[in-house]
Amino acid sequence: MPRPRFLNLDQPRRDRLLEAAAEEFAAHGYDRASLNKVIERLGLSKGQFYYYFDDKADLFRTVLDWAWQRVLPDTLFDFNRLEADTFWPSLEEMGEQSRELIRSMPWWVGLWRHLYHAPDDPAVRQIVADKFELVQQLQLSLVQRGQEIGCVRRDIPTDLLLALVFAFKTTSDRWCVDNWDALTGEQRDTLPHLLSRVARRMLEPATQEVE
Repeated sequence: MPRPRFLNLDQPRRDRLLEAAAEEFAAHGYDRASLNKVIERLGLSKGQFYYYFDDKADLFRTVLDWAWQRVLPDTLFDFNRLEADTFWPSLEEMGEQSRELIRSMPWWVGLWRHLYHAPDDPAVRQIVADKFELVQQLQLSLVQRGQEIGCVRRDIPTDLLLALVFAFKTTSDRWCVDNWDALTGEQRDTLPHLLSRVARRMLEPATQEVE
């Protein structure tokens, strides 16, 4: 967790510092982004840095949490508000909103590669594990709500269905972040929609058809 002095900074100042750190981690990776270079990029002295963060891992966690909240804020996951007629359209809209934000943050994909290629640092590996656990919790909440309102299949045991969804999402996301730089602009726009349709067909009751 960042120290109170960082949290006491005004929001624009915090955003500028975290975006600079995000760009550095995305461009060089956690291991190659030396703490001295990160501090220099942030425009801080070492003394100032340690007023704000405990170490590089603390900064990385703060950056990752900040980036997550920008693209996937907590309010996005109020699944109980979804009903049968809004479930799939709302998920598609939520996905497009997130993708639009990612388009405005060129460093986002590079930062997110750390989730699939975690450094050897035990502290960072724990940060990554915490994020994956959160993703699984969100997927569980989504599937349970979908089942309650008849939008998600019940003919497969829920734990198996969740395992399938998590494996598909993890594999597709990892492929995308690994190959993002080689994709054309059109592929970056269309591939997420295609993958969403595959996930929907996996989750939706077999008697329903995706338009």
